[in-house]
Amino acid sequence: MARARLNRSQARRRQIIRAALDCFGEYGYEQAGMALIRKRSGASTGSIYHHFKSKDQLAAAVYLEGILDWQAGFLEELERHEDAEAGIFAIVRFHLDWVSRNPDWARYLFQMRRLDFMSTVEKDIDRANNRFFERVGAWFRRHIETGRLKILPKELYVSILMGPSQDFARHLLSGPSTTDLDTAAKALGEAAWQSLKGKKKSR
Repeated sequence: MARARLNRSQARRRQIIRAALDCFGEYGYEQAGMALIRKRSGASTGSIYHHFKSKDQLAAAVYLEGILDWQAGFLEELERHEDAEAGIFAIVRFHLDWVSRNPDWARYLFQMRRLDFMSTVEKDIDRANNRFFERVGAWFRRHIETGRLKILPKELYVSILMGPSQDFARHLLSGPSTTDLDTAAKALGEAAWQSLKGKKKSR
């Protein structure tokens, strides 16, 4: 019974978060009030304020949920590839696919990071990032040790791997693109691989 209640509560919380994301995307953060979000989610007033004491707290939770969703998908895609080249291409493609499938969330993550209310989830974001980079780092270290990936200062891996993809993702979000995802993923994946590959050849 307790587990069932917890599952229902978690499902309701996610429902409210997704409704808030929809409302923020449609009306803007300032115009989307809690009453509108409550109506969109189908939750009662008591339920929505049980989970989130204010719109700022809810907005921060929306951001955190987006980060967690992206990180979970990224890790799942990366860790199912044993080959370094395949993994690099796969995560570039994953990022572009995620942005294409979740444009409202992607815009929200790009736009809302520096707002004051984010302080309420900073520790949660730090914990999530620490877990994320620990697992990503372990995958990279295996391939660095075998010579399949070159040794670089650690901050450069992120810039090389995600920088061009992030730039193209922003382009996708700004309007229709003349470049399809397959073409972009292949070109950006190849650019990342050529910059990161070591001297050891594939068998």
